[in-house]
Amino acid sequence: MKSPKPNLLFLMTDQMQAAVLRPGHPCRTPNFDRLAARGVRFERAYTPNAVCSPARASLMTGLLPHNHGVMEVTHVVDDDQCRLRSEHPHWAQRLEADGYRTGYFGKWHVERSGDLAQYGWRVNGAAGGDLYAEAARRAGAVDARQQVEPPLFRFDGPPGYARSVFYGVTPSPVSQRPLGITTALAETFLRENSGAESPWCCFVSVSEPHDPFLTGREALEMYDIPNLELPANTDDDLAGRPNLYRKAGAAWRGMTRRQKQEAAACYYASISEIDAAFGRLLDFLEQRGDLENTVVVLTSDHGELLGAH
Repeated sequence: MKSPKPNLLFLMTDQMQAAVLRPGHPCRTPNFDRLAARGVRFERAYTPNAVCSPARASLMTGLLPHNHGVMEVTHVVDDDQCRLRSEHPHWAQRLEADGYRTGYFGKWHVERSGDLAQYGWRVNGAAGGDLYAEAARRAGAVDARQQVEPPLFRFDGPPGYARSVFYGVTPSPVSQRPLGITTALAETFLRENSGAESPWCCFVSVSEPHDPFLTGREALEMYDIPNLELPANTDDDLAGRPNLYRKAGAAWRGMTRRQKQEAAACYYASISEIDAAFGRLLDFLEQRGDLENTVVVLTSDHGELLGAH
């Protein structure tokens, strides 16, 4: 007998701009469109902080950063700026107390400990944990940044820093990248819990499409790079603006229009790969008859301006 309580499938991307989900946008997301068509699109939902960890901690606690305590990304020097205050419960703890089977898979980046059990997650498939490491080993995981093909752009770092890939094509299949490993773990969790008497909550958090914008060639070939439109203010040199703004725009300043179009295409193609991977999870639930009793949430921690402002 299936649980009368609804299941929860939480799909989370990293640094995905809201504009890609709007009708008419060139980014191809048929599965996300399918979700929007049968659900609700929140077009005025804003991130509480445009920095990863504070935004993620707010999502988990329902609090603003100055209340939950995570003020910076979790790799900053000051531990006090990236530690969740224990008096504020995570919503997965409430679900667990209500009888839900909970599983978290992929990028965590909420706080430093990596001890997800204390926050209500019974199955810890977060990147960096043992379950994820074993799945990565079985999949033959690769670092896609180590083998990148054109179109390709690298930043020249300041003295003492290595050149870093910003966008490009990877020959590695999705199954060997974080996207594939994370969604495979999530699918295993769904197979084990779908149709059970106890309700479940499955959180799928991928590291894509965060830069470097790496994608497979098949996904990239869906995009007509020379004809991709760029925002009107892409070439703004930010003269007379605060130094902080000019610093934020420096990464794109030396790029040609074609390179900016290639970057956008790789970014959109990465999102199309995410769409396909998440679509497989939705298809699985539909085939098992569980989709009608599952609340599906798609969101991101914050956006990406792609060289505009």
